[in-house]
Amino acid sequence: MRIKLKKLCNLSLSISKLFVIWNVLRSYVSIKFTKKFYYILPFISFFAGHLLSGIDSSSSKYQTNIDEGNISDKISPRIKNLRSIRQEKDNNLREVERLSEQLTSENIKKIGDFLLSESDPLRKRKIFDLMLGGLTNENALDIREEVIKLNQEGTEFRDFHYIWGSMAGAEAVIHGAASEETDIHMTMEGWVNSDPDSAIEWYNELDELKIEGIYRDYVKKCVVEGLAKTSIPRAIEFIEGLQKKGDRKVGDLLNQVTSRLSREMSLDEVGNWVNNLPNKEMQKISTKVIGSKFGYSNPQLASEWATSLGPELAAEAVPKVGESWARRDPEASSAWLTSFPESSAINGALEKSFRSWAHIDPKSASNYLIEMNDSGQKDMAIKGFVSRVVHEDPEAAILWADSINDQSIKNDAMVRAGSVYLRKDFTNANTWLENSGLTDGVKAKINSPKK
Repeated sequence: MRIKLKKLCNLSLSISKLFVIWNVLRSYVSIKFTKKFYYILPFISFFAGHLLSGIDSSSSKYQTNIDEGNISDKISPRIKNLRSIRQEKDNNLREVERLSEQLTSENIKKIGDFLLSESDPLRKRKIFDLMLGGLTNENALDIREEVIKLNQEGTEFRDFHYIWGSMAGAEAVIHGAASEETDIHMTMEGWVNSDPDSAIEWYNELDELKIEGIYRDYVKKCVVEGLAKTSIPRAIEFIEGLQKKGDRKVGDLLNQVTSRLSREMSLDEVGNWVNNLPNKEMQKISTKVIGSKFGYSNPQLASEWATSLGPELAAEAVPKVGESWARRDPEASSAWLTSFPESSAINGALEKSFRSWAHIDPKSASNYLIEMNDSGQKDMAIKGFVSRVVHEDPEAAILWADSINDQSIKNDAMVRAGSVYLRKDFTNANTWLENSGLTDGVKAKINSPKK
């Protein structure tokens, strides 16, 4: 761009010179001569321009060479430095390849130093893969010493422990239980993936093994997660066995599996999967998870699905769809929920829906409440509304709480509103509390430090 501008400037200068010459000639020669000169002016201009352009061209080339020379002088050291760094990294990688042929403790330590100093993620992964490719039960602890120097949230940390768990099984898991790092989860998953029968058998014997640092509930969760990644039917079989033994964590474990499937499957697919679960209790647990997930991501479809279920499962699905829907559109969620007969689950969902609505648009929520007929649904809706509004307007929240008909629900709402009121405006709240007419038990709860 700079060169083109110079050429334009030189051309303009040449034309200006020609016009100066022309004007001088007009001043000193006769008109007749001038007219003749007029005819030969294009030829003069052509030769003059050619001459000037040659001069300008050589000048431009000279200037360009100077400019390019300056740029080259500035860039060359940088290019040389980059090439030097690249060459050094290539040499390091070749050295790692040589060292990885025999993974002694000394060589592992050297590779670990290269791994730690490498900033390029692709080269770093190549170095790690070369070290991991020679992993054995004998050198696993030496390799682990280098891996734990890396980010524990990184893929290298996870991949090493997963593969080690798949190779060493109980040894890797027990080591993870005693270590400061969070690797027992990954080693257990690796073991379950490679040999689920042995992993489950070992888990079943944990009470007898009495291994220090091993928490049965945590290991159980890892077993389910590992099974869910390799065989959903096997995971369900494992959970069903726990259910028959009266395990209280069955709901949490089944939630893990259902949540995973809800991310991977469509609503129709995961809904059909639920229908094939071993028993009604497991179906109810999974139905709640599906309702929560799809109630947020696709509320219209989820509401249609929930109402299409049989009475028992619909009673679980509808409230969960409504609660999640309320996080996106509380008005639509509330209108949908109030179309169902009263139940503790529906009323609880309405409470959460109006809490969300009061956060987004308290004016619209209050107008909706005014239009509602007195009912248990309305009382719970007001309770949810109060729990949110009290943070902005405690006195208004107190008035709304006082309008609740059910005494038990009213007391709960008053305790919630009064406690927040005291923290925000102790003097006025204390005056209100003394004249509120509430029972001593309710007043005591409002004044409780826990609140």
